[in-house]
Amino acid sequence: MTARGEEGEQGATISALSSVSLDPLMLLICLNRRSSTCRAIEHSGRFGVSILRQSQEAVAMHFAGPAKDKQFDDYCIRQEDGLFFVCDALVQIGVEVVETLRGGTHEIFLARPVHVAMNSDSEVGPLLYYRGAFDLAS
Repeated sequence: MTARGEEGEQGATISALSSVSLDPLMLLICLNRRSSTCRAIEHSGRFGVSILRQSQEAVAMHFAGPAKDKQFDDYCIRQEDGLFFVCDALVQIGVEVVETLRGGTHEIFLARPVHVAMNSDSEVGPLLYYRGAFDLAS
């Protein structure tokens, strides 16, 4: 996930993205309220989703690290509308927040996709995370 807020560009690796509804099309993500990425999404009301390809484990680990250590120039491509995504991601989805709910320590963002771009390389699968490890099998 990537978003721009009052603290600048922020990003986080999440382990789950859910489809909530097909009509209207809506997605769901959850982020810890203390995270800078959560604050950026709350501030901007929109964010970028990058579904990583199998070969991007290092990118996933980079964005899973502390906010102060994250660099964006080497990893991201910026769009004219201000959203930004991981370079060469399998899928890039720009979304607008429709509703925010509170769930324990996390904010639950219900969001509507406003644009989707898919990588033309259909032979590559997504990076999967299962039982505490990346599954690199095809």
